[in-house]
Amino acid sequence: MKKYFVLPIAVLTASFVVSCQKETPSNELTETIAKKVTIHAGIPAEGLTKVSLTQDENNKKVVKLAWAEDDKITINGNDFTIKPGTISADGHYAEFEGVAPTPVAGKYNISYSNLPGSFTEQTQSADGNTSHLGYSITLADADAYEGVVLGSAWAAEHHATVDQSSVLCLRALLPETVASNVKKVIFKASQNVFNGVNTLTVNLTNPGTLGTDKTLDVYATLPAGDVDLTENMDLLVQFQVSDNAYDKYTAYRQVKATPKPFFESGATQYIGINCSNITSYANASATNIGTSANPYLIGDKYQMQKIQDVLVSGTTKYFKLIDDIDLQGVSWSPVVTGKPYNRCINFDGNNKVISNLNTKNDVGYPSLFGIFNGIAKDLTIKDATINHTTSGTDIAGVFASYIGTGTDISPDVSGIVIQNCTVGAESSRITSYVGGLAGQVEDSNVTIRNVQVIDTDIFGPTSSGGAGGVIGHVNSSVNIEKVSFSGSVKGYWYVGGLIGVIEKIPTGKTANLTKSYSTGSVEGSYRYVGGLVGANKTGNTSAPFNIKNCYSTGSVTAGGYAAGILGSHQSSSATNLENCYSTSPVTASWSCSGIVAQAITDGLSVIRCMPFNTSITATCSDENQHYTSGAVIAYAKSVNVVVNCCYRIKNLASNFQDCPGNSANVIEQHAFITTAGAIPQRKSLTYGYYHHGRNTNYSLCDLIHSGVIGEDWSSDIWDWSGDLPTLK
Repeated sequence: MKKYFVLPIAVLTASFVVSCQKETPSNELTETIAKKVTIHAGIPAEGLTKVSLTQDENNKKVVKLAWAEDDKITINGNDFTIKPGTISADGHYAEFEGVAPTPVAGKYNISYSNLPGSFTEQTQSADGNTSHLGYSITLADADAYEGVVLGSAWAAEHHATVDQSSVLCLRALLPETVASNVKKVIFKASQNVFNGVNTLTVNLTNPGTLGTDKTLDVYATLPAGDVDLTENMDLLVQFQVSDNAYDKYTAYRQVKATPKPFFESGATQYIGINCSNITSYANASATNIGTSANPYLIGDKYQMQKIQDVLVSGTTKYFKLIDDIDLQGVSWSPVVTGKPYNRCINFDGNNKVISNLNTKNDVGYPSLFGIFNGIAKDLTIKDATINHTTSGTDIAGVFASYIGTGTDISPDVSGIVIQNCTVGAESSRITSYVGGLAGQVEDSNVTIRNVQVIDTDIFGPTSSGGAGGVIGHVNSSVNIEKVSFSGSVKGYWYVGGLIGVIEKIPTGKTANLTKSYSTGSVEGSYRYVGGLVGANKTGNTSAPFNIKNCYSTGSVTAGGYAAGILGSHQSSSATNLENCYSTSPVTASWSCSGIVAQAITDGLSVIRCMPFNTSITATCSDENQHYTSGAVIAYAKSVNVVVNCCYRIKNLASNFQDCPGNSANVIEQHAFITTAGAIPQRKSLTYGYYHHGRNTNYSLCDLIHSGVIGEDWSSDIWDWSGDLPTLK
């Protein structure tokens, strides 16, 4: 009677090893006589057995099993080879011949194995082909071997344990243009379920044309043993359609952890995925998609490019990255480049990486998102090149050109890392505002937290505009906390290690920069350059800008008005600096300072700020300018300022160079201006309105703890364990 059996739909794992040693008593001589015997062996219908695994064309979930002519069975180390012509018509029974095995403690280890060379990378010749599948089984400690049936029922009758390999079966409904080009299918799990690793690759030699079922059927052999899930598991199935690893489509499944193993010894784990929407998102179902409970899952460059197609005016759409995305080869067009601006995005980067972002040369708002309104978190963007636009004035950044745009949305951007990127180019620069994170922050109530811009080069305009290591231009009541910059930023004017220029804060609101630092080099060919901020030039009288608990260490260079913290205070409202320090070497033709280079309006307040700069140097290369330099403030003519508890490094005098005629004032020690008052003109110099603070012999860390400056810097914010304080 001919019959086939179905692989149980179940779960599996773990490789098996059969090791048998004949035990011979040491005190007696044993003579082994080779005795050939023939055994009758069978395949049961109740479990997975055998190597000749073929797909059932009527039900592709089923794999049919049969003996093959070259099969052999090993019993206690002796090989039994199949006798020609003995395979039954249904392929389930055959006779095997070999030397009678000697029992080991009265037991027999019976095994069959025909496994692939690798469990983590296998090759399938075409859609639905199963010729590459292998199989193994071990019946350990059986009390007999004659008439063995390689399955659990016979093993139970003969007191043996069973361990056998399994099969993974994927059926994916794909667009035909995708399926017919698949070269690899990559299974990537959040747990190490594939023989101790989290990735299994099946190479397809010739995917061919899909059958009438319009599905791609992929198989892989899995090692022996059960595999249990410790918790719910994310499973990505990726279809690579060229020789380039970044050219792939991604599907997603979440597998629930249950008492039943995910991979069960001797069974088939069947996975079916409807990938009809795979070019747009990785979710298998379109039910209530794009909500907070069921976000669009994005796993590859094709899905990333489709985000703009699903945005809706007046609605927030939710997205979540489920894998790192390589945009190599994509000439990127930003997600939002025009109205309506109230297409809101909630984007969970899920601690994944987007690499090789490269904007089109003629695109507006060059960046990843273009105009961003909404919430974004936990994303790394690395190796991006944000090209200039050929269409005229524009604003650019790696993450976005604009954050916020004239709507009532309050954007919140946190946990973003920008690494090893370039914005603009030295020879052909974007002509407006540029920043490592964003070119411009717009309107009320924007929050930017925990952002790192690392090893990134930013080239601002060669005239006008502005550039910042993180933000180029602020027109918002923004709260910026725990941001940092390393790399280089260059521009014409309004250039800062973190912010280029603050120009507009809504009336009655504030803008805050706290717990942040820059170690990058900052350079402006003209003026208003700061280690942290180029300038504050807000026009509203009741919209202060606060810089607190910040520092800079990178070099600062400008034609004029260069400082370690703030290049220029030009605001109609207050600029408040508190608990900041700089060790930056500062160089300009004139008007250099460790903290603030220029104050031309009332309202500047500098409290407990320490110019510990390694050098402050006025080159005086412009003979027509003789504005003085100063340790705390370089120039503040006829304006009211507050300078309190600001101490300069003890050897600053030897590292300070002012323009000729001003150098006699280098070592003056200035009294604190504890309430708003004008800095007096020094030594009858025409431009001599500088403030050096007071000299100290303390190191910066010791100064903070000495009590000299009054209120201590908080140990909850600052770490004092090194030579210089750093932010926690």
